[in-house]
Amino acid sequence: MKNNTKKLLLALCLSSTFSSVSFATEEEKQSAVSANITIANDYVWRGKTQSDDKKTIQGGLDWDAGNGFALGIWGSNIADGSEFDYYGSYSGEVGDIGYEVGYITYRYSKDATGNRLNFDEAYVGASYGDFGLTYYKGSGKKTLEVGDYIEVSYGTSINDIDISLTAGKYSEAVKGDSSDYKVYGVSLGKSYDGLDYALGFAKVKDSDNSAAYNTLNEKNTMFSISKSF
Repeated sequence: MKNNTKKLLLALCLSSTFSSVSFATEEEKQSAVSANITIANDYVWRGKTQSDDKKTIQGGLDWDAGNGFALGIWGSNIADGSEFDYYGSYSGEVGDIGYEVGYITYRYSKDATGNRLNFDEAYVGASYGDFGLTYYKGSGKKTLEVGDYIEVSYGTSINDIDISLTAGKYSEAVKGDSSDYKVYGVSLGKSYDGLDYALGFAKVKDSDNSAAYNTLNEKNTMFSISKSF
């Protein structure tokens, strides 16, 4: 599931930040449109596999207006069909503080008639130096109940290797339903010969130790190769 934070190195994908418009020279203007494609051993989102621990192919298209506004679409195969995310955002800076607000819609091919799996999120994030904090407010489209999510992150680079640390927490979708959990992740990334390589590990700690589903205290190791255009 794509957004400014989700599909970075840890998720191995819309995260997935929007490309910035820049000017190399007055005569050479770079395109505001960018695209990306990724192959990975697994599609992991917020610590949990979405592809049942199987290989995945993902891709996205982004448009940056150059004034803080951006739009995009991102898609991936999942365990039982496909997922497409549509998102828009506005970002800027106030002094040393960076900020971003946005909205994401998640759409799934499974049960498309009832749309019971589809949901939306509004988010607001801030960054200072190498640290970031983002809060997501979830909204189910039909009967699906969606919890809110908050994530803190730290990213740096050592010898051209990008290092990312994240910690997040889901709130209960419905009070008392034990759907909340915590997730911790670390990832390494490096660009070489026009390709981006990422290796990550994520661990989930569910709040309900009696849960009968296979995501209980899930652990995932992810590797991906990406190309941006």
